[in-house]
Amino acid sequence: MPIIKRRLTLTGENAKRIYDFLQPYHYDQGGWLLYDAAKGILKTDVYSEFPTEDNLHYFEELDGDGLLKWLEIAKFADKDYEQLPGGYEKLKSHTLDKESPEYKEYQNSVYPAAVRGIIDKLTEKQTYLLEGFWNRLSYIENILCKRFPVKDDVTDKTERELKALPDEAKNKSGGVEYSEYDVKAIIRDALYNAPMTDEIIQALFITDNVLDEVYNFLKEKGYGEFDEGAFEYLETAEHDYLAERVYDRVTLAYEDFLDELKKKTPEKIIDEAYKIILFSDIQTSLDPVTSNFDTEQLKALKSLADPLWSLYQEWQSRDDTRMDDITEAIRDAADKQAAENKENSYEIDPDPFGLGDQEDENEQEP
Repeated sequence: MPIIKRRLTLTGENAKRIYDFLQPYHYDQGGWLLYDAAKGILKTDVYSEFPTEDNLHYFEELDGDGLLKWLEIAKFADKDYEQLPGGYEKLKSHTLDKESPEYKEYQNSVYPAAVRGIIDKLTEKQTYLLEGFWNRLSYIENILCKRFPVKDDVTDKTERELKALPDEAKNKSGGVEYSEYDVKAIIRDALYNAPMTDEIIQALFITDNVLDEVYNFLKEKGYGEFDEGAFEYLETAEHDYLAERVYDRVTLAYEDFLDELKKKTPEKIIDEAYKIILFSDIQTSLDPVTSNFDTEQLKALKSLADPLWSLYQEWQSRDDTRMDDITEAIRDAADKQAAENKENSYEIDPDPFGLGDQEDENEQEP
């Protein structure tokens, strides 16, 4: 992480690209770091700027993104107020010119400050979850220097990898038809000719060595047709990339929720017990190792602004079936136990040794 801090040169333009790239992955959940950066630059907050709206509880349910809009209105918009009884005034309408020099100067300051806030806040656990992003410094440098990666970047990457192969990779031994170099050259050409989604491009761009990965994939699968094997690798890479990104986002959101919950009273934690269980179930269901979602489903999940919350709400909309499921489970358990009880039951013989008959015979003797 110190390496990233030392090499990261931020401008208003590239910082906004980096922030927009990271923010959907919950690296600034709710936009609080961006709002804090704005407060520091503008040296105020919404509660000071809009005391009437504050007293009317306008801001109670807003997150950082919501508060930021009000703060920008306060500092940069032309405002029209309505008068309330008691001499108070409340915002009626506003016009915000985002092309004004003052607003652009502010934007060029707030996004670098927010990105630095993200970097400063990264924890050891988040570093693991950011694998493929922050620990791939070349990816961030690509955003800084140019743009998000495109297919040409992948082509350049594979070309460099091929040129870096040692001379012994070109040797053919044991009667094989192709050397390692030959196979990797075919892979490079196949990737060049293959159509690629943004997800495939990103997956390949953050891979340490694309040609090695595809080469090992072909060996493991036993592919003789290198082109066909390369295409299957791309499908697998896209799927795995999407699965990991969705799981990362859900995991970060869940852990952020738990971190906030730890600050609350035991009573409040108990109140949130249902949500804790459901969030955990959702996270487990999206584990890339065990889940079974197809690529299109994962793309849809990745496109959600907040996958964890959206999936929780989806479950709530159908949770009326949960009690039926529980009731059915109770019935099944009861039926199983009843059957077991019946199987183990037996009639008790009051005189298993015939002692009663013997007593009767003794009574009959003179």
